[in-house]
Amino acid sequence: MMSFRFNILADFYWDSKIDKVLDTLSETAYRQFFSEQYYGSALNGITVVLMCQDPNLKLKQRVKLSKKEKKIYLDIMLDLNQFLKVEQKEREKIVVEKLINEVPAIIRKYRLEDFDILKFESDLKKWMIKILY
Repeated sequence: MMSFRFNILADFYWDSKIDKVLDTLSETAYRQFFSEQYYGSALNGITVVLMCQDPNLKLKQRVKLSKKEKKIYLDIMLDLNQFLKVEQKEREKIVVEKLINEVPAIIRKYRLEDFDILKFESDLKKWMIKILY
C-alpha cells in the first residue's frame, strides 16, 4: 500500500509572509500524519498551492486530477491586499479555513470511486486547526 502524500506549497508575493504560514503548518508534522493514513485506492496524494500574488496578474485557480498519478493538484487563491494588512495569526487562520473548506469541496467534485472523503475531511480539520491554538 502506497503512503498518501499531502503537500502544501506556495506561490506568493514576499511581503504576504505565506512562507511563515507554511513553516507553522510544517511544525505540526502534517505530512507525516497524512502519509500514515489510508483513504482508499483512488488517490495517492493531494498537492495544494497557496497562491498569494499581485491581483493585476489575473491568475486563475488551477485544479487538475492526474488519473495516472492518482493525484489532485489545486490552487487556493488568497487575497494579497488582505494578507499585507493582517497579523500573522490572522494569516494562519485564513489559510486554515480555506484549506478546511476548499480542499474537500474540490475533491468531492471528482466523485472518486474509492476515496474516503469523510475521513480525509475529518483528519484535515483535526490536523489544521492545531496551528490556531
